[in-house]
Amino acid sequence: MTPVVETRELRRIFGTRSVLQGVDITLERGEFVALLGKSGCGKTTLLRALAGLDPIDGGELRAPDARTVVFQEHRLLPWLRAWRNVILGLPDKTRAQAEAALAEVGLAERSDAWPVTLSGGEAQRVALARALVREPELL
Repeated sequence: MTPVVETRELRRIFGTRSVLQGVDITLERGEFVALLGKSGCGKTTLLRALAGLDPIDGGELRAPDARTVVFQEHRLLPWLRAWRNVILGLPDKTRAQAEAALAEVGLAERSDAWPVTLSGGEAQRVALARALVREPELL
């Protein structure tokens, strides 16, 4: 089986500081992975590279084009209801698709909620639904 994500000897350098050096990863379809480590060890740097948000300075990185990120901050637009936040920037997606993604994260009954009325966990799940509605190969 072909891996969904593969890195070989991945490097990322900031100035004179090597944050990632020689990172080798192979991820198969359907695999869930957690990154653990001390603050400043390169977890976010690696995730940003895998997401295509930051360049790498050496090595190889293969990841699918269909990938998305859920940030620590939910970044919901307060003037849009939950379902509209889910399909933000996706003119081809419908309210029904937004509601299906919200149901997938356990928020079917909150589709018309304003972000200010959501708990922190609910807001984060709306952000997760926003990622899932894009049907990514890598999340």
